[in-house]
Amino acid sequence: MAHVLLKNVYKIFDNQVVAAKDVTLEVKDREFMVWVGPSGCGKSTILRLIAGLESLSRGEIYIDNVLINHIPPKDRDIAMVFQNYALYPHMTVYQNLAFALKLRKRSKTEIDRRVREAADILGIGDLLHRKPKALSGGERQRVAVGRAIVRQPKVFLFDEPLSNLDAKLRVQMRAEISKLHSRLEATMIYVTHDQVEAMTMGERIAVIQDGIVQQIEIPLNLYNSPANLFVAGFIGSPPMNVFQGSIENNTFVGKDIRVSMPQTFQGKLERTTEVVLGIRPEDIHDISAEPRLSERSIVRATAEVIELMGNEIFLYLRKGDTPFMTRVSPQTQISMGETIDVIFDLSKLHLFDRETGNRI
Repeated sequence: MAHVLLKNVYKIFDNQVVAAKDVTLEVKDREFMVWVGPSGCGKSTILRLIAGLESLSRGEIYIDNVLINHIPPKDRDIAMVFQNYALYPHMTVYQNLAFALKLRKRSKTEIDRRVREAADILGIGDLLHRKPKALSGGERQRVAVGRAIVRQPKVFLFDEPLSNLDAKLRVQMRAEISKLHSRLEATMIYVTHDQVEAMTMGERIAVIQDGIVQQIEIPLNLYNSPANLFVAGFIGSPPMNVFQGSIENNTFVGKDIRVSMPQTFQGKLERTTEVVLGIRPEDIHDISAEPRLSERSIVRATAEVIELMGNEIFLYLRKGDTPFMTRVSPQTQISMGETIDVIFDLSKLHLFDRETGNRI
């Protein structure tokens, strides 16, 4: 397969909108990398720059150490899977899969072999005679992926391929694409706005905001050590709780919440520092469930909303004017409007500079 390198890549449209700003990253050979960020952050544009569907404003893009800036899209040896499937409606599945190979003037024998191999991998062998209008959304997506597979490219590019599917089918297709990567041992770049997709599929994840790469990490490190407030808020479902305040004598003082700082932060902070404190919902515990935490801070709050999720409860709390949430056991007995004592696990706190948003 291949590795992909972007060096100081910029894309500025005619209306002066900056879709990519000094993007430098490397996708390793045979790696499955996910690019995630909100809609309009530039991730799809950067993908299209690799494909050659958009022209670079500045920078360099390499595939296997070959500069591809001025190589036509058809000669870059990549295959792209689009959000809207991009199937030819007048062709059968077989013809859709075979089309790119016919353009390359492959023999009928090779075309038939590759098409049937791809159909077997994706479980669509019995659909080859159908046209796209006779397929479900999931079947169309498989055909779109199959059309990429038959080309045997150096790099696969996926541009939010599951966005049009229902929730159950998205989960199924996530697993199918992950298995496909293992089977093909291919280099794949996958773009999505869904952080759950990113966390479950990516070997490494690049978080993008406003055309800028915020952080590149393996999923667990990204979740446990976000580089800044944007990453902390975007990665994780439900998102991290954040509180604005200051550090005074080794204590976080917010509008309604005071939390003692653990030993790990003491000495790193000035006597008074304007900060944002972050803590994941699963690190706030019902006091009856976690009475023995060695480093803890107790907060008394009122239950405003209770969402039973089956295996857990999302508990939306309020302390004064400050809302936050926690995830508790479904056995927790609490009613809306009731007051509850919860424990902040101090070993799981995150601190960010309020001015820059960067992790402290």
